Amino acid sequence: MSLNDPVVIRFTTGLQTFDDYGLSTYIDVSADLRSGDQVVLKAKVLFVDATELYLRIFYLGGRVNTLPNYAYQYHRADGSLIFRYDNARHKPDLGFECHKHQADGKIIAAEPPMIEDLVQEVIDHVTI
Repeated sequence: MSLNDPVVIRFTTGLQTFDDYGLSTYIDVSADLRSGDQVVLKAKVLFVDATELYLRIFYLGGRVNTLPNYAYQYHRADGSLIFRYDNARHKPDLGFECHKHQADGKIIAAEPPMIEDLVQEVIDHVTI
């Protein structure tokens, strides 16, 4: 995998949307390319309304693209959660792997959103 891989480009282009709309004050993106078709993508985005988005994706490329480990956390400046998508294991077991933590404390089954959908969810919140 390289920095020109469609997965990396889609990720960085998606996050650039925040800047294009004038909603972000800071964007930091890193791609840690590993052996084979592996990459760890990380990003930190600070917004004009003082909310923050942190993303971490461990991506395995190849014939079947998989996300064995991911977390997308969006919270207020005081640290209070707005939402988080991840596939971290919980005890007791949730009964589903991929899930979303909501601001009200509920955890629901949810597949990881495509970067475009995640960006839109954040835009909808920032522009309320």
